[in-house]
Amino acid sequence: MGKTMKYMESSHMYSTKFMRNSKAVGVLWGIFSVCYAIIVMVVFTQDEWIGDGDLSKSSGNFGLWRWCVDSDNGREKCRGQLTDFSTILSTAFTAATVFVGLSVLAGWTAVLFMVLFVRYSSSLVYKLCGSLQILSGLCLVVGILCFPSGWDNEEVRAVCGEKADSYSLGTCGVRWVYLLAVIAFCDAIILGCLALTLATKKLKYVEEDPAYGQPRTVYHGEINPGFVGDTQSLYGSRKSVSHKPGVVMNQGGEDDGYSLYSQITGRSHQSPFRGTYQQNLML
Repeated sequence: MGKTMKYMESSHMYSTKFMRNSKAVGVLWGIFSVCYAIIVMVVFTQDEWIGDGDLSKSSGNFGLWRWCVDSDNGREKCRGQLTDFSTILSTAFTAATVFVGLSVLAGWTAVLFMVLFVRYSSSLVYKLCGSLQILSGLCLVVGILCFPSGWDNEEVRAVCGEKADSYSLGTCGVRWVYLLAVIAFCDAIILGCLALTLATKKLKYVEEDPAYGQPRTVYHGEINPGFVGDTQSLYGSRKSVSHKPGVVMNQGGEDDGYSLYSQITGRSHQSPFRGTYQQNLML
């Protein structure tokens, strides 16, 4: 019996800690989801995916849909418009732009769907947002893999040299935005898996032992064992275990006419209240 009580008490403590930790983890997940949406937006808009190196013919840098190179007068000239796909250097860069754009859309949609926590169940919202974040990560990694196949473009070779080819940078190097895109992909997968984990992790319910009160359904974590009032009974808690029963009264027997302590003893025959006591018993 003692082992059962300890198990029940530890189960309640675990469930209470789980509820507190799950709320804290959910808040952190929301904060990092907003950070991920901002990061993937930076990845989409910046033109620092690749750039010139120490041995490059000229200086320049390239992004998904925008690139900048030095002109003859020494000034940097940038070209490429997001609204006009014909200005993008190659088909590979266009495909990368589309997939990374979809990644941005899915990431910000997941952030906007967080307002649904007010109206719908948290499990449904976590599943929806987690699926969108995983989809955003998959689109982002497709864009990351498509982008190097466009390095054989003439504009890229003009900066990176003749050795520049698909998946070969020549004299150029990878810039900080490309590395940030890889980090954002890992972030999206982690956040998506965390959201799905929070969505599938539910509290189990058990039936309270009738010996400790009226039977009812109790959810783990519903009652904080550190703040139990006098009107609350928490099976397995230190409060209920320490209270040992004194006198057990029969609830449904036929011998409940009077208490066992009210029977006449030898000493009661000499009591001055013996007559009154017998009359009361007859009544």
